[in-house]
Amino acid sequence: MKVCYIITKADEIGGAQIHIRDLSKRLLQDGHEPVVITGEEGLLTDFLKDIGVKVYVVEDLKREISIKNDLKALVKIIKCLKKIKPNLVSLHSSKAGIIGRVACSVLKLKVIFTAHGWAFANGVENKGKYIRIERFFSKFADRIITVSAQDKELALKYNVACDEQQVVIHNGMYDIQYPKKTKNISDTINLIMVARFSEQKDHKTLFESLYRIKSLNWHLHLVGKGPELEKFIKLSEELGLSKKITFHGERNDVDKLLFEMDVFLLIANWEGFPRSILEAMRSSLPVIASDVGGTSEAIKDGINGYLIPKGCSKTLEIRLSELIHSQSKRAKFGNQNRDDFINHFTFDSMYKKTFNVYSEIAK
Repeated sequence: MKVCYIITKADEIGGAQIHIRDLSKRLLQDGHEPVVITGEEGLLTDFLKDIGVKVYVVEDLKREISIKNDLKALVKIIKCLKKIKPNLVSLHSSKAGIIGRVACSVLKLKVIFTAHGWAFANGVENKGKYIRIERFFSKFADRIITVSAQDKELALKYNVACDEQQVVIHNGMYDIQYPKKTKNISDTINLIMVARFSEQKDHKTLFESLYRIKSLNWHLHLVGKGPELEKFIKLSEELGLSKKITFHGERNDVDKLLFEMDVFLLIANWEGFPRSILEAMRSSLPVIASDVGGTSEAIKDGINGYLIPKGCSKTLEIRLSELIHSQSKRAKFGNQNRDDFINHFTFDSMYKKTFNVYSEIAK
């Protein structure tokens, strides 16, 4: 089977890029032919080329809306698809999803759109226009994969796509294991949040909570970059927390870093189905996360972590204090997360479900 993936961004490794990277690698190993069209060169294209995946770069395919660039991208993608002659086209990210569906409609190609969190998710401003856009373009997809049940319900709620058109396939990832460090009870409790500094994430609520428990023995590790990074570096200084927070920027060894941590945090305003939580579960870490998007489909409050109402710094403060003080609770939640990862969120599980959809649509 020849599967063509189309995605806008390649010079960042987020959930959609990892999805394409891992699926392409496995398809290639299984004797299939993955091909990728993207809007730029970057980390994703470097990896794909190294393993022998054909890549087409359409530089006019950009995240920003531009009628001129979008039309040029559409024409070039149609030309690429005529040359590739795929059995199936798999679309990822909003812009690639729209232009790709139009191109596939023109060429009468089978197409799947994967929604890695809708642009009209709860918490997003001006979501009305995104609902109208997705409602119109959904008719051009043979199937829509959502990465959480919550996203499927959102699409049903706003009449974006019907039940039969959608299938829920949770994200999955390869298993890795590193030796867990041995901690003494007196050791500093290392907290970590892996998240871009943008309006989607809620570092402000996290800082407010930590300020109120700054006398406790903790250290926060923040991994990621983004437009609000400098703002929060400054805020940490204003709150007197700069010595208790390390800003790591982007790291290519997050998997190893997680095994040195004690508690994983994901405090956000909205989410799809966050892969970073799966990484934490794989690493046997307890999780404290905002109860937004599909997060509750991985984290069960009081079972393998805590769910925090969006923007509630007081609840977050209480739950942080509990885990900082209780090694036994951290171990209990962490062990449960490891079991849940193995049972529900491995890459093999995701791949089999995804390939079954490919086979059904491509036949």
